[in-house]
Amino acid sequence: MKKLILSLLIPFIIFGKDLKIATYNVNNLFDTVYNKTEYDSYIPNTHNWNRSTLRKKLKNIAQVICELDADVVGLQEIENKNALNLLLKELNRRGCKYRYSAITNKKKSAIQVALISKVPIKRTKEIIVTRRFSDRNILEVELKTNPSLTIFVNHWRSQKAEEKARVRSAKALIERIKKLPKGKEYIILGDFNSEYNECIKKPELKICGIDTILRTTYKRRLIGLKDKPALSIYHYNLWSELPPYQRWSYDRYGKKSALDSIIISPTLNDKKGWRYKRGSFKVFKRKYLFKGSSSRLNRWEYKSSKHKGKGYSDHLPLYAIFTNGKRELKYESWLDKFWKMIIPEVKEKEKLEEITLKELKKVSSLKAPRLLKNVCVVYKRGDFGIIKSSLRSPSLTLYKSAGELREGRCYDLKVKRKKRYFKLDEITDLEVVKKRGRINVDKFIKNFKLSMLKEKNIGEIVKNIRGEYKRGYLKIGNRKVKLYVKEKKRGLLRSGNKLIIKRAQIGYYKGKLELIVHSLKDIKKEE
Repeated sequence: MKKLILSLLIPFIIFGKDLKIATYNVNNLFDTVYNKTEYDSYIPNTHNWNRSTLRKKLKNIAQVICELDADVVGLQEIENKNALNLLLKELNRRGCKYRYSAITNKKKSAIQVALISKVPIKRTKEIIVTRRFSDRNILEVELKTNPSLTIFVNHWRSQKAEEKARVRSAKALIERIKKLPKGKEYIILGDFNSEYNECIKKPELKICGIDTILRTTYKRRLIGLKDKPALSIYHYNLWSELPPYQRWSYDRYGKKSALDSIIISPTLNDKKGWRYKRGSFKVFKRKYLFKGSSSRLNRWEYKSSKHKGKGYSDHLPLYAIFTNGKRELKYESWLDKFWKMIIPEVKEKEKLEEITLKELKKVSSLKAPRLLKNVCVVYKRGDFGIIKSSLRSPSLTLYKSAGELREGRCYDLKVKRKKRYFKLDEITDLEVVKKRGRINVDKFIKNFKLSMLKEKNIGEIVKNIRGEYKRGYLKIGNRKVKLYVKEKKRGLLRSGNKLIIKRAQIGYYKGKLELIVHSLKDIKKEE
């Protein structure tokens, strides 16, 4: 009966138009015309950068964009308009034509940002960050849609520069946004060269471009689509739609991070005009974009000072779908009312089954969320943390999920995902249910002894370690222990240096126990 009624109604239902919008850092698309602004490795007819190699790069970029099949794509690392036109011709040749395009034109800049579109463009504007050639302009494009939709394409300074360089870009963007008409709908996308939680990961930074200036975090966590914080200008970073362990789009020698983002205005999370279609934000992944069966990206190959003519990018594209809210609401509200007359909607309150820390440590994964009551954060560095439920309880690692928690505080947690990685148990997605009391973390961490290097202690945090560093190992007494320091500091890890380690984690990698130092604040050279 339900199918029959739907078949009669469908011809009269007005469906809204969806727009698929993406961002992609194509990893240095240069042409073969010498302009004196090229990176050294892309000077025409040197390093095997020639027409033949360029054709292969164009072919690979076009393959990704065609399969991505977005209506609008923001692009980063395009040399100039000529390079963009070559890409458009290649896309057209492959049968995925983009009729409309725009690109910045900052003089003396080696690369620009661009946008290609199947949707007509109403107008474009360049936002000048500074006159420095290293600070790239931001591209503003208003699409000819009803209602109109504005897109800001960004490529902020690289991570080699200090965060204040990216703050300059963020401030220039915010100043422009403040001048937009009230209620304007817009999307901010691109390669920000900052993680979505940069200031949370690096507490020493007081101001960060993406999370504090663009206001995508609130009370030290990402603003979710269900949140409506009391800020004059705030934004939703769509990474909040994915669990923390899936939040990456960039791979640099095996180190994964989320330097790319799609960020939306609060007006795209309401019920007027255009709106974000919840659950549609994704990282575009295809087998050919990875090296064999690994999770390492199949990046464009440049080895021994030569382009090899194969590979793609060191970034993955991101995309999200936006729908015309007016039409969709007309359809949804009418149909919702119809079904409610027949079958009233019943909403049940979620019931979480409790689990102890000891029980949680035994299971390799969860089939459904569980409630973990009264656990305390005994160690936290950025979005990495360690929790315990008592002085004698086992430890459990919080991998990229400790962002909003504070060291020394206790909580009830809704655990959404848990995995086991090289014998280390990790919670990869959680939600705070309730805040509880405080603890003295020093009492929860034991002084290190060599006898602690056993498999049963994998994941535990230990303190007060002294030893001599030699080629990746720490010599403690007569024993050598593998030492892995996640952050690097010149001169610190030099053979012969005597080190004092305030905090370290007992880890396990490729069959060997090791000590892991998660932050430079936990290690220093003994004078």
